[in-house]
Amino acid sequence: MTQPGTGPVVGIVGGGQLARMLAEAATPLGIHVRVLAAATDEGAAEVVPDLTVGNPDDPQAILAFARTVDVLSFDHENVDHGALAELERTGIAVRPGLKLLSIADKAHQRSTFSAAGLAVPEFLVLDAQQADALDRALAFSEEHADDEGLIVLKASRGGYDGRGVWMLRADELEAFFDQYSGAPLVLEPKLPLDLELAVLVARNPSGQVEVWPVLETVQVNGMCDEVLLPANVSATLAAEAEHIGRQIAELLEAVGVFAVELFVSSGKLLINEIAPRVHNSGHVTIEASATSQFSQHLRAILDWPLGPTHSLSRAAVMANVVGTAGKDPRESQAVALATVPQAQIHLYGKESRPGRKIGHVTVLGEDLSQCRTSAALAAAALSAGHSAISDGPPND
Repeated sequence: MTQPGTGPVVGIVGGGQLARMLAEAATPLGIHVRVLAAATDEGAAEVVPDLTVGNPDDPQAILAFARTVDVLSFDHENVDHGALAELERTGIAVRPGLKLLSIADKAHQRSTFSAAGLAVPEFLVLDAQQADALDRALAFSEEHADDEGLIVLKASRGGYDGRGVWMLRADELEAFFDQYSGAPLVLEPKLPLDLELAVLVARNPSGQVEVWPVLETVQVNGMCDEVLLPANVSATLAAEAEHIGRQIAELLEAVGVFAVELFVSSGKLLINEIAPRVHNSGHVTIEASATSQFSQHLRAILDWPLGPTHSLSRAAVMANVVGTAGKDPRESQAVALATVPQAQIHLYGKESRPGRKIGHVTVLGEDLSQCRTSAALAAAALSAGHSAISDGPPND
């Protein structure tokens, strides 16, 4: 807890790269960060001296940890909700609270937003164990399959970076349901996409809300590969996206920073999903914005005044550094910086494995295309051949 002559103590459950970057943002603000992390967690341990080793999935470990801090926050949303509810009942500041964290369940999310009149894709929530699950899925496929006969199935909990998402035809559904035993599913059409957007929103307990300029995200194999600022959308569509972010902040009484991921399909906005925490798409704000998402999150959960969110350059691109087998990106910083001297490199201290996000690179400039090329070159140098360059906005 706060001691005389020290700043507030923020506890973070989970020791990955988000906790690491929150700790880095806390130092200039005079905030003391304490992290609850498993012994096998990677990321935060390299930069956080006050590390409590414990299981972030253990309710008792969370309860004990929470009593040592002024406010509790999270590196990820997969936290025991029962433990958090008990903490909230005892008056401990849990930020974000359960109302926002629970929206990570995609079934609950879709139902909540649909009931509130927010624009979401057509959807069906199914418990795969129910006797009529296959018949209902087949009926949904018959009505909503695209020209290739595909619909999208998403696990309502636990999926990320393309995991827990399947695109199936009607004749593949029976075999899928025979072997699937996970969380309830959300079925939706496979939409024709113009592009994908992200809106970062911050809200503090006093009700102040700040929204960053809309970001464009480029997905490769279901995982965010690049983030482009500004997004290639009209001012009208950008304003609509920001308005959706503000609506969700008030609906969920959010505290902290969260990300709204949006589809643009045939010129119309639809909510894809919500990340109830600081988010990969927001890493670009570290250098590109007047206030980074990490600094803003700390300000928000402490109920401090929020900072401005305007961009500091005409263009900015963030490219993820993706791991490969046997390649440590820390062997290649000099090569990357020689290739792109203006690159801002962030490595997470994680073991490099194929398909794993192990860092990111941000490049600022006057021209978005040039920034994109430079960021891709630097990321490729760090990840030994992975290229963040794509042919344009995603179309699936």
